[in-house]
Amino acid sequence: MRVKPARLHTLVLFVTVFSAAVAGNRRVAAGELSWSHLLSAYLLSVQHPASGLLESFAESADPALADVAFTYDVAASALVLAHAGQLDAAGRALALYRRDRLPPPEVFAGFNTAYDTERSRPTLERVCHGGPLFWTAISLIRFGERARNAQAVEQGITLLEWAVQTFPHYNGGVAMGPQEPWDALMSVENNWVLYAALRVALPHVEPGPRREALLGEKASLRRWLERHWRNRGDGDFVKALDVYTHALLVGPQAHLEDSLMDQRELEAWARGWIGELEQLFRIPGTARYDYTDALEARQVGRSRSGWLEGTEQVAVAYRTWAPFFESAGDFAYAAWLRRTAAEAHQEVLGFAIAGDEQAAIPNTDSEIPFQTFIEGWMARPSNEPALNGTNWAYFSEVGYNPFTSRLEDVR
Repeated sequence: MRVKPARLHTLVLFVTVFSAAVAGNRRVAAGELSWSHLLSAYLLSVQHPASGLLESFAESADPALADVAFTYDVAASALVLAHAGQLDAAGRALALYRRDRLPPPEVFAGFNTAYDTERSRPTLERVCHGGPLFWTAISLIRFGERARNAQAVEQGITLLEWAVQTFPHYNGGVAMGPQEPWDALMSVENNWVLYAALRVALPHVEPGPRREALLGEKASLRRWLERHWRNRGDGDFVKALDVYTHALLVGPQAHLEDSLMDQRELEAWARGWIGELEQLFRIPGTARYDYTDALEARQVGRSRSGWLEGTEQVAVAYRTWAPFFESAGDFAYAAWLRRTAAEAHQEVLGFAIAGDEQAAIPNTDSEIPFQTFIEGWMARPSNEPALNGTNWAYFSEVGYNPFTSRLEDVR
């Protein structure tokens, strides 16, 4: 069992610290370390020295989460570490998922949703889910680009090909996983991540049958997504923030290239989409956003609560679209997007948990754990550090969108 880092404590921040507009690598206060340094330092503090895996919810009051690394969190953390110049740490985080030979469909070793950080063995449940797998492919490719490691890029592409060949397809969309019951369930969020991963991979694939197969997958996937814009899944009409953010995070260029919308139609679509997002998920009186809308929260029996990871996804998405509206001459709307993103990021940083030259962001702003959806998982409270909040706070702080940019493009 590894030694835990020194316990973090709640960081009290004054409003004056955040009075300026949020900008990449902004200083916490005069003469102090930058937020990007503090957030990436936290990741290093929870990385296991032997396995390289990072603990998703260090210091959680839930004993089931002790020494657990969720694959999605590890993939996003590797992107943060690579961006921060910690290439060795990023490579070690991804080591478990780098396979020259991929397993047959009935074997999921290396692709579980969660692992024990010390022994690198599947934990909590033996499940292979598409979302974490597609994020891993993106992380491998982006890491390979940043480190000039062609093998890592190829492993990310091959992982995507394996998933496309292994996961069931329905009318162009991809199921949540190859195992029951996930082989019959669809997730719009997961399909957006796969779509983004295919766009990340394709510039590295030479013309020929391999490229044509991936292009065909992307085209059919895009058509499926356009038939399920607002759904959480196929026939699942519950409102989910990540469905809205991921449709934006893929970026305006993806929509221009892969849909029938022209520039003006895309402008109208984006304004309408962002307007819906604000109406459905923004918590009144705050710059934070809930997992779901007021109706679902009420049916769960909880009050509206801020999902800090999701709030930072909104911030990154809005910054991604601001240049598009500037190029269209709508400088006022672009300024609103940037200002709204800055305010959201500012509020998230207000929940930072600080340690010795490091800081983490919790999962939510709630004082107690709460159920996200009627059938959802229990979100963790604001006094517990979380990789998911920390990773997306870093992306927001430095202005990085993993779906649209190479790591070297934003250094």
